Amino acid sequence: MHKPNRFAVVGYQDAGKTQVTERIVREASQDGLAVAVIKHDGHADTESSPDWEKPSSDTVRAAGAGAQWTMVASRTGWLLHAWKDAGSGVEDWTDLLVSAAAARQAHVDLVIIEGAKHSPLPKLAVVRTQAELDQLLQAGVTNIFAVCWTTETRVDNLPIPQLSFHGVSNLWEVCSGLIAGLNGHANSV
Repeated sequence: MHKPNRFAVVGYQDAGKTQVTERIVREASQDGLAVAVIKHDGHADTESSPDWEKPSSDTVRAAGAGAQWTMVASRTGWLLHAWKDAGSGVEDWTDLLVSAAAARQAHVDLVIIEGAKHSPLPKLAVVRTQAELDQLLQAGVTNIFAVCWTTETRVDNLPIPQLSFHGVSNLWEVCSGLIAGLNGHANSV
């Protein structure tokens, strides 16, 4: 099975992760890449039943009756929900996504995982303030290849590249170069 390039976009709530992810997806897609996004819902990791669906929906009722998988589907798309074994992390989630694409005779070049702070993936940290960056580092977040500021903040003596969301013309181009550099032992924290 083809292994697409992967990285995570991490940060705290309202830091701008979705805005950054959206922009990278748009730019990478314009470069001809088939891009997929996995949204990690860390709040649902501790719940027996995440609140992604209405409590009395047909799929929730089917799961309550014992269905291990449910799907909401139409001619315009589908959402698959694994109720019993959703995998243990980004490797499993990426494999499932790539397998689903392959089953439709499609491929995925790039997977961006929004969230997954504690995964082993390379990470773009999205922050508004130095306090948010410090909090990520103190929480043990590793493999950060760059910081993307969504405000006009900048920190001296940071050993990794700092990007301004509003000051970089092609965020995907910069990120892809930095990720490629990781194989050549570029800095990460």
